[in-house]
Order: sequence, then C-alpha cells, then structure tokens
Amino acid sequence: MLVDCSHMGARAGLVCMIAGIMGVAAAPSARAAEFGTGPWVKGYTDIFGGIVPPVPGFYFRTDAYHYEGSVDRTIFNGFAQVGVEEDYTATIAALTYVTPWKILGGTYAVAVVPSMVAMDVDVGIGIPAFTGPLGLRTFGPFNFRTGDTNLALGDSAFAPLVLGWNAGNFHWNVGVFGFAPTGDYSTRQLANTSLNHWAVMNRIAATYFDPKTGWQVNGAAIYSVNFENPATDYETGNILNLDGAITKNFGRWGVGAVGYAMIQTTGDSGSGARLGSFESRVFGAGPIVTYMLGDPRNPLTFIAKYYQEFNAKNTFEGQVLRLTLARRQEEKLSRPGRGVWHEVAYRARRVTRGALRLNGQPTGP
Repeated sequence: MLVDCSHMGARAGLVCMIAGIMGVAAAPSARAAEFGTGPWVKGYTDIFGGIVPPVPGFYFRTDAYHYEGSVDRTIFNGFAQVGVEEDYTATIAALTYVTPWKILGGTYAVAVVPSMVAMDVDVGIGIPAFTGPLGLRTFGPFNFRTGDTNLALGDSAFAPLVLGWNAGNFHWNVGVFGFAPTGDYSTRQLANTSLNHWAVMNRIAATYFDPKTGWQVNGAAIYSVNFENPATDYETGNILNLDGAITKNFGRWGVGAVGYAMIQTTGDSGSGARLGSFESRVFGAGPIVTYMLGDPRNPLTFIAKYYQEFNAKNTFEGQVLRLTLARRQEEKLSRPGRGVWHEVAYRARRVTRGALRLNGQPTGP
C-alpha cells in the first residue's frame, strides 16, 4: 500500500514525499565499538523517518556530520588507549531508489550510501605530580600526547530491502542494511576512516504525522550485528540504536527536539578485546530546525540538528552538529535498459567521484 500524502496539502504533501526518504537509507559510521561506537550513525533518523515516499524515482540526501568528543579509555587497532580526543567530519551521500513494485503490500525501495571522512585523533596519557623517594624533590605533572589525521573514503552502507506501509496518519517501514568496510584502514595509523569489519543492521521506523496541526512524532530502532575485525581479532558486540524526533511545522519551517541512544547488548570478544567485554552506551539530545526551500512541487529540504551527549560508558561523549539537504530526482534512467541496481551503482559512483573531486582526491578511471 502506498503512503498517501495527497490529503496533506500541496506543500506538506511534497515535504512528506521528499523528506520521508531521509530516514530510509542507512548511513555509515566513521568508528566502531572497538573504537567506542557502532556502524549506525547515531541520530540519523529524523523527520518523516517512517515514510517511504509514494512517488517512484531517485531520492538524494547528503549529510555533513561533525563530531567532537573524548573518552578516558578505548581500543584502537588492538591496543588500549587512554585520554583519547576525537574530532571528525563526515560527508554522507545517500542515494535511494523507490520502485513501483510492492512486496507484501509495502512499497519497495533500495539504497546505497557512500561516505567521505576527515578524521583527527589525539591520544594522550597524563602522569600527576609525585615526590621522589627521599622526599627532596617533586616531579611532574607530565603529559604525553600523539595524534593523527586522515582524509579518505569512509565505509559504505547498502539496503537491498526496504518496505513501507501506511494507515491514515501512521506510517512505518522495515529494512535490512549491509555495512561494508570500504574506507581507509591500517593498524599503523590512529585516524582510520573505516571500522574494517562487516555488519548487518536491521531497522524498524514509524512516523505519526497530523497534517492539520503540523505535529509529527518519529521513532526508529536499529539492531546491528557486527563481525570480526580481521586485522585485530576484535569482534564488537551487537548494538541497539534508538532514534527519535518530535517536530511542529509552521509553513515552510519546522522546529522540535531530537534524541538518540546507543546501547551495546552483548559484550565484545576475540583476542583483541583487551579490555574485556567493554559494553558501551551513550545518550544524546538537542534541537532540530527544518526548512523547505524552492518550488513546492520539488523542494530542497534543509535540516539542522545539534546533539549534546551524556551518560556515556566505555565510549566517546561529546557534541554533534549535523546539516542535511535532501531532494527527489527525476526517475529517468541514465542508462536505459539496465537494471535498478546498475543505475543505483552508476549514480553512487558519480556521487563518490564528486566528493573526491571536492576534496582534491584522485577519482580514478
């Protein structure tokens, strides 16, 4: 059954169609629970997250994701590190194709999500002041720090199956996402842009939207099953992510609050898990502002979010600033006669090469 946006009015209906796909595609993370977090980008699901757009075609979303945080101790490349500060910016480009096909009455969509990551990692250890054995002299305090930076492709996500349904003002979808280690990774560097392991992420998302009042409530639950990092023999435990958003629309504008939780449900394992099971959790909350720009028949949707993290355990705690642009593209295929996945892959390569050129990197053949 298609998501029915026709009763929402011209502007609200188009926002439903275009912004609804924003929560459908998974996004690759720049770090792992081995490094303090998981493959799902915390807080990725926001407005209209439970809606699969009713209009077949290509939908594009790009996110600029900036994170600054620190942790007392974590595992980097198989070694326990203390006093770690992390600062990274990721450009995440999600390309989704909503098909005209139905499965079990639900609208069927597929997606690919490449990324580009600029990473800055600083690791340090502090030794407090101490008095010598004869009590005649005081030494310290001492601080030892080392760091690393990197700009490279990040890991990628792909969704071979996303199905969406609706019933009145309620909309929901389920999806299965793969997470592929396509980024730059080496045990000789701190600033890796890849987790260096595969993962499977299963998601359910729902939206309640009342077009008469402009209120909407969104929620999503994502359960990630992680596989071993072969370079460090470290297998991150399974992780539950919860994303939520409540907003009120005022014409083209929308304001509200967002939040997320990352809770590790099983312990880490493998010979590289030098800190034991090392189960992680962290929570985040903050404001969201949205704006619909341009022609209401095919608008450009802008989203700005800020999160302050709290109550972290065995993971980074910091701040997130996220800016998003999304728009529906024409359905016309660039290469007629090819299948859907050929077209999605072709457009994903164009998006990735554009990101490489933007960052001054070679694009290849």
